[in-house]
Amino acid sequence: MRTSILALTVVVIIAISAIATVYLLKSPGGAAAGVNTTQILQQGRIKVAVIYVTPVEEPWNQAMHEAMKWARENLGIEYSYVERVSESDVERVIRQYIQAGYDIIIPHSWGYYQATIKVAREFPNAFFAQGSGPTNIQYPSNVVVYDYWIQEAAYLAGIAAGKLTKSNIIGVVASYPVPDVVRLINAFAYGAKSVNPSVKIRAVFIESWYDPVKAKEAAKALIDLGADIIYSESYGATDAAENAYKQGKVVYTFGTVIDYSNIAPNTLVASIVWDLKPFIKYLVELRKNGSWTGGILEWGMKEGWAKLSWNARFAKEFPEIVSHVEGVRKDILEGRLKVPIMDSWDDSRWS
Repeated sequence: MRTSILALTVVVIIAISAIATVYLLKSPGGAAAGVNTTQILQQGRIKVAVIYVTPVEEPWNQAMHEAMKWARENLGIEYSYVERVSESDVERVIRQYIQAGYDIIIPHSWGYYQATIKVAREFPNAFFAQGSGPTNIQYPSNVVVYDYWIQEAAYLAGIAAGKLTKSNIIGVVASYPVPDVVRLINAFAYGAKSVNPSVKIRAVFIESWYDPVKAKEAAKALIDLGADIIYSESYGATDAAENAYKQGKVVYTFGTVIDYSNIAPNTLVASIVWDLKPFIKYLVELRKNGSWTGGILEWGMKEGWAKLSWNARFAKEFPEIVSHVEGVRKDILEGRLKVPIMDSWDDSRWS
């Protein structure tokens, strides 16, 4: 009888604790509407929270969200997230996740880095992975800084673009001219120029992390100016090329961060994919082993999170281009070629 009462008491305590935690995250005074605690918290699991500045549908977020869902199923973690959190509000949300006992907190936006630094200094026993930020400043030792260092894959995509274009005008639709964005565009442009010196790059920055309508309009304007290749750093740009295809015009596209095969099936050449599953596994293992190591993480293709994923339809149609690019990929992986890193944007460099 005593054993039964004790067991019942433990169950009640766990249930109250779980309810209190979920209430903390969802209450009007807690994290904003949009919090999604995917499972009731259980003892013994690594609990990971991700904070998104835009909807999870935005590719930068989608890459993380898909990796986290994979980790929930394959690594047994708890996963909670909040989307549409402004830079001015993120500190409050971070603090709530600390109070709720989360093992790893991931503020997944450049604009969050100052709040992350502030709170990380105040809570040295909390563990953070900051989604991009300046690399010329000092971060607390409990902060891992990561970014989509997928410029090697962008360079490979640029080679394919340089070989494909007939007009020698390549259009780029991007969010902001900040280092982590232009690093990829520069690598793409460098790859295109390496095989076709006549190529001209025309870039439009839509000044928004997520505005599919604006991105589509920018891509359409570039197509009207003669671009027959669209590099889509902003979600929505490939829609303009798909519309052109339906009207009988050939405009090839390249997607960034996620696989665009289902988004632009008729125009996609390849996607410059950011696979975050190895990264999340790395963080979880650090936390489980008590060996958390802060610093700036600069992974690439060797570590498995930067990939060039071919559209099967295109690969079948242009095997010689695919073969050439795959040869360059091997050169990069084996250290015979190093893709330059250029963090500033200058239109004249690629005109």
